Amino acid sequence: MINSSYNYDKSNFCFQVDKIIQSNRLSHAYIIQVNNYEKDFLFVKIFVKSILCKQKKKISDSLDCKECNICSLIDNNNYPDLYIVEPDGKDIKKGQLIGLQKEFQNKSLLDNKRIYVIKEADKLNESAANTILKFLEEPNDNIVAILVTTNRYKMLETILSRCQVLSVDFEKDDLVYSDELLELIDYIVSGDSLFINYSIIVDKILCDKVIAAKMFDDVNRLFITYLSNKNDLILSKYLSKLSDDDIVSYISIIEEYLKKIEFNVNYKLWLDSLFARLLGGE
Repeated sequence: MINSSYNYDKSNFCFQVDKIIQSNRLSHAYIIQVNNYEKDFLFVKIFVKSILCKQKKKISDSLDCKECNICSLIDNNNYPDLYIVEPDGKDIKKGQLIGLQKEFQNKSLLDNKRIYVIKEADKLNESAANTILKFLEEPNDNIVAILVTTNRYKMLETILSRCQVLSVDFEKDDLVYSDELLELIDYIVSGDSLFINYSIIVDKILCDKVIAAKMFDDVNRLFITYLSNKNDLILSKYLSKLSDDDIVSYISIIEEYLKKIEFNVNYKLWLDSLFARLLGGE
């Protein structure tokens, strides 16, 4: 049974998952960014259930369909085609990943997708990271990888680039619609104002890459919030004239550049390139 004390609106996570399942666009690999491993692992299980449950119901309709025992097996950690890897001491070691690969050479016992979850995936040591990378580079249609981390930017860029990212964010009330955040959204959706107001944006809102990463991550969270709730009066003021495709395009561009920010020595060049892409440039 899904714990009703959790607010699904807190992250729009269920909105994202429903869209993936209902559109039948399941990827072979995901990174799920959480805030707290123990509390938020519930949402990882929700995603696993959504993939495996035969009824393909929306999360909002309840995943405890009572028509199969898959959800119950997952809740009780008894589902035979779900493999969870956790750190062995301070890190995740190569031997654990080799064991995973050997396990997944076998066919599914239940004629369904096979799923492996790597918890605290940012603790993969170098050899383990390289091992899982090779696994990701040769995807199998019947295997889904889920890497769980509290900070996706600690992951290797080569792993990030091969995974779709889902986020379990803070509760909606924890995401403050600050003046700076709304101002940045206004600049983004108003086209040329990004470069017209460049010095103001850099000096006042995005003064370094750490702040920029947090601000743009929050921008994406608000974009997703609006897509799932068009009645949000604050966001409607800025986003109501945009199509869903426009907003999704902004989300994709920002996500792409957030993956690159840690690897760019020159922050201003990174920002210039991002602004150009947001304005429709190459």
